[in-house]
Amino acid sequence: MGLNTELTNAIAMGHDIGHAPFGHAGEEILKNIISKEINGTFWHERNSLRFIDSFETIQNDKGKEMNLNLTYAVRDGIICHCGEVDENAIFPRTEAIDLYKIEKASQFSPFSWEGCIVKIADKISYLGRDIEDALTLNILSLSELRKLNKLLKNTINVDLKHVNNTVLMHEFIVDLCKTSSPREGIKFSPKYYELLKQVKEFNQDYIYKHQRLETYKKYAELVITSIFQVAKDMYDGKDTLNKLKKYKRIYPILVKYLREWLLKFFDVRENDEVRKKYRAIVNKFENRIIYSILSYEDYIKGIIDFISGMTDSFAIRIFNEEIIRFL
Repeated sequence: MGLNTELTNAIAMGHDIGHAPFGHAGEEILKNIISKEINGTFWHERNSLRFIDSFETIQNDKGKEMNLNLTYAVRDGIICHCGEVDENAIFPRTEAIDLYKIEKASQFSPFSWEGCIVKIADKISYLGRDIEDALTLNILSLSELRKLNKLLKNTINVDLKHVNNTVLMHEFIVDLCKTSSPREGIKFSPKYYELLKQVKEFNQDYIYKHQRLETYKKYAELVITSIFQVAKDMYDGKDTLNKLKKYKRIYPILVKYLREWLLKFFDVRENDEVRKKYRAIVNKFENRIIYSILSYEDYIKGIIDFISGMTDSFAIRIFNEEIIRFL
């Protein structure tokens, strides 16, 4: 399409940083926790912007961790990547707004054509993968499989047994490239736009609402709430780092990474005694301090941010050391 591929790559790589483990289920769990604890809110697009602005760091030429300082176009593409595509054409907006004034998904179109591409890519990238996963887990009945097969063959003329995420993405990408233009916007042909809507509706009706996924959501809630509660119990104002030491034998992985999180983003590292005690860790950091350790609300926010940056596997790893404690 003649667009800036490096800008598009940067937006795509950063678009789900700070999303929360366990996908949208994890996002909902964190939203409920922070609302109950401090009447706060959590939505992953805003959190992704916060992460690249304040939490993600890179080493400078002296080996110190510094904030990223990304361009407006990258930051805009990240916070504007989500939300439904309700009309079959996306154009970039013309006004450079304050990104922190965006309050919900799809409130604004991305500012760049590259941001528009990532927004569309985000919609098509998971459709086939979710179908693949559903087939692997055998959660679709024979009648549902027949319905899906008929739906797909009406447009791409391929049997379900030959359909995977690569096939579906290829079909949508080729159609997108053929149909889009500066005058028409980033868009699909009418038949592929209809297929996009139909596959999304199928996945919503027969995959996302399946009972076996409800069990998965309960497991995700157990993992995340358990980690949050243990980390919450470690708070002791200015003595929190000392209190963490008491938990080190029981939760060695959690304590190790939570301690580094506190030293990196809380003002504890400004204390001379702390700087001396944890010199090897603290001397690596020249990033901005975000929180005050004396503020309980800041600590709760800090834990939520700490958890939101975890992968599924890391969250499970920390949860498992809690389980082993009781075995």
